[in-house]
Amino acid sequence: MKVASLVAIALIPCWLALAVGLPARAASAETSDPPTADSVSLKTAEEVQDLSTIISNFPRVSKETQVRRSIAQAAFCLPQNVLGTLFYGLLQLTGGVVDTANVNEIKIIVTRPPIGASLGRYIFLGKSVLTENAVRHEYGHTMQGYKHGPFYLLFEGLVSFVQAAFSLLSPSFADGYFDRWPENEANKLGGVT
Repeated sequence: MKVASLVAIALIPCWLALAVGLPARAASAETSDPPTADSVSLKTAEEVQDLSTIISNFPRVSKETQVRRSIAQAAFCLPQNVLGTLFYGLLQLTGGVVDTANVNEIKIIVTRPPIGASLGRYIFLGKSVLTENAVRHEYGHTMQGYKHGPFYLLFEGLVSFVQAAFSLLSPSFADGYFDRWPENEANKLGGVT
């Protein structure tokens, strides 16, 4: 396979994560207020949380549940894991990884670009949008991945991608981004407060 083809394949998860992750800026805002064009801006240093603090507050699951989920990730959630692995590798090669941590069966990767995406066992969040609610929201997408397995990218991924694209074009559409499926379900499954 040619190098250009490999690069093109490696960029697919990058584009997906960037497109799906753009509204992640709003996910880190308080959920009591609907996101507006002003609230979609990057978080200030005071609002951004430390990854170790977020991890310490995160609910733990039993070792048995972690093992079952890891098996599901390896088999049932393979497509999103392949994309997540490729994207993680691309971020490492380009110096885009700021920090990492493991919680339950998931690896949280803090990135330089302000993105937010859940691809298999990987949660990608930009340093500028890192909050507990953003991690919980993306963890909720991971739970959706367990629910739909190999169809996660077609269901939640595609719908999120299209809604993110419309949100970039229409501030009024962006205002209701987290009120629509699959984002509202991800908030519920992740325990966003």
